[in-house]
Amino acid sequence: MSKVATKIKAYIELVRIHNVVASLLTTIVGWLSVKAYVNVSVDTLLYAVAIVGLISSAGYVINDYFDVEVDMLNKPYRPIPSGRVSPREALVLSTLLFVIGVLPSIGLGPYTMFFVLINAFVVFLYSYKVKEMGFVGNVVVSLEGAFTIVLGALAAAEKIGDINLTNLSMLPALYAFTLLLGREVVKTIEDYKADEARKVKSLPRVLGVKKASLISIALQLLVVAISPLPLLLGYGVVYLTFALATDALIIYSVINSLNMLRSSEPEVIAGKVRSYLKVSIFLGILAFLGDSLLKALLF
Repeated sequence: MSKVATKIKAYIELVRIHNVVASLLTTIVGWLSVKAYVNVSVDTLLYAVAIVGLISSAGYVINDYFDVEVDMLNKPYRPIPSGRVSPREALVLSTLLFVIGVLPSIGLGPYTMFFVLINAFVVFLYSYKVKEMGFVGNVVVSLEGAFTIVLGALAAAEKIGDINLTNLSMLPALYAFTLLLGREVVKTIEDYKADEARKVKSLPRVLGVKKASLISIALQLLVVAISPLPLLLGYGVVYLTFALATDALIIYSVINSLNMLRSSEPEVIAGKVRSYLKVSIFLGILAFLGDSLLKALLF
């Protein structure tokens, strides 16, 4: 493989393409939540996905930039610690992605631009310092994931001159936030030993693994509890089908999570639960995406 190809492959690893794709899908969910009820030009969606794709990529790169010392011990195969990308190259790439990512928001209006600027700053701040604050960092990550849905709706709503339409995205955003937060807590249990070395004030280190496990279980059950709400607000059979599959997998995840309470190796079980919840997130996206897309096509 040539040096150029090796470098490009390393850059692709840095931006976590699979995670960026998930963020783009949630942005589309937000946009469709408005499109399902009013006529919105598709250019607003293109702006929104460009913003989310670029800024989320920038966030992953800057995260690796600040994590380089820890990754040298725990993940030496990552692009920066392995030497395939220098810290300076990562910093330049992240800066460019942040700047280019903010630019499309100018064409959508002042509210969207302000929302994008604030969230871009929070993404940077998270990697720089907030992630070391434990549960606060978990909340921030989950909010940023949910805010991609809000941004999709805001881009459409502001362009047609009715900001209030952004409210149509709040229920899927709440669903996403709760599910993401549950998974984030599970990840802290999985990373308990690594966080101990980094002195991160994660929930398992502050409250203990058992209490952190109970919190993760409560959040997972909360997702199941609120899953019928969209049906009351007009979501139909497509949503119901995927929501039932999501709930079934989350309940299976909860059953496995209970084993963390009595296991001598809870981090091993947490790794499995994290994987189940990752699939649950994808199914949850499909629930809202599929139903909203059907409504938009029929509108």
